[in-house]
Amino acid sequence: MKTKAPVLEDVARLVSVITARNDIAETAQLLDDIIQARYGHKLFTLFRIVENGEAVERLHSSDKVAYPARGRKKREDTVWGRVVFGEGNVLISRNAADIRVNFPDYDVIFRLGINSMINIPVVWEGKVIGSANLSHQDEGFFEDKDGDYLAMLVGIVAPVVASTLD
Repeated sequence: MKTKAPVLEDVARLVSVITARNDIAETAQLLDDIIQARYGHKLFTLFRIVENGEAVERLHSSDKVAYPARGRKKREDTVWGRVVFGEGNVLISRNAADIRVNFPDYDVIFRLGINSMINIPVVWEGKVIGSANLSHQDEGFFEDKDGDYLAMLVGIVAPVVASTLD
């Protein structure tokens, strides 16, 4: 099993890229690489809120076919939207039943072989500005403490996500 907890080297690499270039594509790819090394994943996506909060746009996707970058979707009244964007809390979907309840596009999610997910709000200046979403093939893969680890990594990239907002 992979070691989930980020190490100082992971943090240092993120900070180095952010402070040197502040480039969303490079930063998101590095975050994806770190998360893949620590957790393994079927899919990693990074969203920002756009259209005055009415929609979200993908800044990065590890599966550019199923979920291409720059793809947008209207924010609907979903569990994901309420918990992550509305409340600013981590959402863990531990199994297929949770995914069905939390995401209207669960058909696509299941076709990718995803059986658990964790969604982390991207927060900047006290406001939710996006979401980082990590999906795994194993049911029950994510634990509550994973939210803390991932929130730390996502918090480091929040200024870069903020720099993409209109």
